[in-house]
Amino acid sequence: MIVDFFRHRRFYEEEPEVSGIGEGVSPKAINDTIHGVIHVDGAREELLSTPEFNKLSHIKQLGLAHLVFPGAHHTRFEHSLGVSHLGSMMADSVGLDTHEKKLVETAAMLHDVGHGPYSHTLEHILHSRGGMDHMTVTEGIITGEYDVLREGEQDVFSERMSVPEIIEKHDMDPKDVANLIRGPDAGGSERNLLYWTEGSPSFQTVDQTLGHLVHGPVDCDQMDYLLRDAHFTGVKHGIIDHERLIACMERHADDVAVTEGGLSALEGMMMARGLMYSAVYFHRVTRITELMLSRAVERMEGVEVEPVDMQRMVDAEIWQVLGEAGDFSRDMLRRIKYRQMLKIAVSRRRDDFEVSEVERLVELAENSTLRQEIEAEIAGRAGIPEGYVALDVPSVKLLLSEPRMAEVDIRIIGDDGVTRWFAEHTPIADALRERQVSQSAMYVATLPQAVDKVSEIAERVIFA
Repeated sequence: MIVDFFRHRRFYEEEPEVSGIGEGVSPKAINDTIHGVIHVDGAREELLSTPEFNKLSHIKQLGLAHLVFPGAHHTRFEHSLGVSHLGSMMADSVGLDTHEKKLVETAAMLHDVGHGPYSHTLEHILHSRGGMDHMTVTEGIITGEYDVLREGEQDVFSERMSVPEIIEKHDMDPKDVANLIRGPDAGGSERNLLYWTEGSPSFQTVDQTLGHLVHGPVDCDQMDYLLRDAHFTGVKHGIIDHERLIACMERHADDVAVTEGGLSALEGMMMARGLMYSAVYFHRVTRITELMLSRAVERMEGVEVEPVDMQRMVDAEIWQVLGEAGDFSRDMLRRIKYRQMLKIAVSRRRDDFEVSEVERLVELAENSTLRQEIEAEIAGRAGIPEGYVALDVPSVKLLLSEPRMAEVDIRIIGDDGVTRWFAEHTPIADALRERQVSQSAMYVATLPQAVDKVSEIAERVIFA
């Protein structure tokens, strides 16, 4: 099929050789919108031709955000190249040896290969139905325990070298690469959603440097997505002084530290992260579009799609499946297509809730079955069809999609040579930890004509 050819494209044009880099090695040169010319060689050059990596060129970085920010059509493919590029810069800055640098570059390039269609938008569905988040799938791809190809797609390849085979060919252990994906102290999607355990001020028993370069409080992933998303959305909040920050990073006490000269750049990055989540990632209209797509997938009728097979799809394929599903899914698809969005009926801030109400919202956010029952009850009382009431708890979804948002425990090496925590240098750290990313802790969205009825009913049902 034509779609399969493009989905796993194998038609890279030959790049001109680049002289003067390495010992007789001519890396592939790739023009990137954000970082200019990116050079990849060795394992990374071979990974460019894999179906695992090419799949990312058909998955938008920001899901449906282009309906709000028209330029946001960039993909996980280009983001992953940028992350690997920055990982290479960081590796040089902190003085990694050649082998360690290869591990960071490779892990950074592969960190998103486990994403399914529309990235984080549908991840909670895949997790609840199949028990997988994108990091789990990524680890499986790297170790050879998971295959991204759907039934019949193997025919596209006359020969194929797997991701772990490529990694091993270049003298790396796939398990070492996979271990860097989550970071050394991350727990993935199942982290505590209410309380965060702060980092220990004591020295580490295990070297966390490589893991924190790939996935940590200050890592190559965050730097690239802030810069890239700011560019393509036109929202300038994400512009950071990444070159200064990287230049001030050091390997210290088996972890990543920042010298005091990079403190302003670090503050800028931390602030940019929070502002981009408020202005872009959790923009209320963006959230509405994502709610509509997730509800369309949740309520598909007449189409049987296993979670594993859905994870293997790209954006266009899930769109095609929805077009063949029941009336509700097709209606939601049409509404998204022509930007006929659901409207906010209820919007409440975090300070408006009692502790028991917060716990109730967390429960509903984590238990999709219970949440759907509540949504159906509200719809029934309002006299509208099921599915057209959608409850959203952004703060919980934030912790599921981006657990690093609350991480501000970064070592700062002072001019006096003493190492202190970021929070000891600036009040910004504590302010960022407390700052609410989303304008509201709870949304209830519905059909435009039902806003008043749903507004009257929703909270009585939710907190009954």
